[in-house]
Amino acid sequence: MDARSNGISVIEIPARGQAIPVTRESVTAFIGPAPRGPVNIPIAIRSLEEFLARFGVPGYLSRMEFLLYQYFENGGTLAIVVRVCRSGHRNRITLPGPEGELLLDALNPGPLEYLRAAVDYQGIGTDEPRRFNLVIHRCRAPSQPLVEEQESFTGLSVDPRAADYVGDVLARSSLVRLAADPPAARPAPTQEGWPGVRYVYSRATWQGDNTPTDYDLIGSREDSTGLFALEQVPWIDFVCLVPGVSGATLGPVALFAADRYCRERQAMLLLDPPQSWEEVRDVVRTQRERGFASANAISYFPGLESPPHAAPAGNLSAAGAIAGQLCAAGLELSGPQALSLGRTRPCLALEPAEVRRLANLGVNALLRAGPGAAIELTGLVTMARSGGVATSWNSLRRRRIALFVLSSVERYTRWAAFEAPSPALWQELRAQVGAFLGALQSRGLFAAADGAEAFYVKCDVDTNGAARSAGPRLVLVLGLALARPGEFVAFRIAHDADGCTSSELGWQPGMALAS
Repeated sequence: MDARSNGISVIEIPARGQAIPVTRESVTAFIGPAPRGPVNIPIAIRSLEEFLARFGVPGYLSRMEFLLYQYFENGGTLAIVVRVCRSGHRNRITLPGPEGELLLDALNPGPLEYLRAAVDYQGIGTDEPRRFNLVIHRCRAPSQPLVEEQESFTGLSVDPRAADYVGDVLARSSLVRLAADPPAARPAPTQEGWPGVRYVYSRATWQGDNTPTDYDLIGSREDSTGLFALEQVPWIDFVCLVPGVSGATLGPVALFAADRYCRERQAMLLLDPPQSWEEVRDVVRTQRERGFASANAISYFPGLESPPHAAPAGNLSAAGAIAGQLCAAGLELSGPQALSLGRTRPCLALEPAEVRRLANLGVNALLRAGPGAAIELTGLVTMARSGGVATSWNSLRRRRIALFVLSSVERYTRWAAFEAPSPALWQELRAQVGAFLGALQSRGLFAAADGAEAFYVKCDVDTNGAARSAGPRLVLVLGLALARPGEFVAFRIAHDADGCTSSELGWQPGMALAS
């Protein structure tokens, strides 16, 4: 991992001699706005209920919630949610006292982060006039004060020299932080007497638009924000960026940055169709005009219309359903994929010739298979539609297999970057990677039954050269037969002290590099 300006980053890597797993749980990352919750922190979510408990607000249906509902309904089992927002403004709790106010800010930004606090002096002696007890609640809503989280602190002090100084203790809170230096005297108690306690509720400290922009979605590598918060996640298979405005699509700068990051992480970027795509001819025109092509991007057409009797809301996204189904299908992806989308339907009926035309442009098609039938995702293509080598990656299945191999080999051979180069080390790596590729071949993931025509691994003096102080510490080359037996796509994987990089060497007929 890259060095951070804000401290030391630690990554756990698999141990030497560990077999490379031939299966793993598929993961989709969703980056975008949510009603509340932590910001720029990747949170593992395994159900819609978990998302609502961490990020949801009663009566507030967010697009992130809609996508995650689709995702889990269509077979997804693990999602990584990164909440982003434009502003860091936080709700504030103001606790009055005889010499001023104690100000507490919500740890998580946003106007829907509902908190309340109570202060009392129970158990505190008369000789401790600067100490107090504090209770913080995270509530579902002011009108529904169901407590979802609670923190209790006893014996806090407003004296900065005390061991239980309020600022130091709240630095460990998962709900609030001290917003300013406390007053000289403790806050007044909020208890009014039996039968209960009066709570002080948080209030917004600002007014304005908190909708994230493309820059918020992409974020900063140095600060590990937005998309780059995923640096903390061992692997990802799909990335779905949720724009701040309904129906909006990524701008060209954000699209380029997201595509580049997905290539670095061996992941696929899921893109919703722009609202300007109303007919197939619109897809043809814009694809030719903008010229975007990527083997690590997936898109589809048409979008979804709102269900019957619902208020018009523009075209709905099918990205969550597509990600869930592709995760469930795994590397053995083949044939049209049935999507569970409830009462929603594609906005446009497509003819077979239009489906083929879309596939040639690198765009998948959403089709209703028949009355009452599930919607199908057909084409199973990436957006690698340009000439040359990139066209070999039109097949989504082939691209997913290659990315799985690369990410697995990168991760499970990382240990070798810290070993002294030697023929014995190279032989150990060839055996480790060869066993992994042989197991994938037995699953039928390569285009040949014979090992020599299915893959090769090269890690020797030719790929590594003589021992040297500069350059990568370890280099290995893989060849995978994904389209036809004996026709390999080759990759160079290079490890050094700072990380690992992979580069494609191209599609090569024969086994020239296998010797």
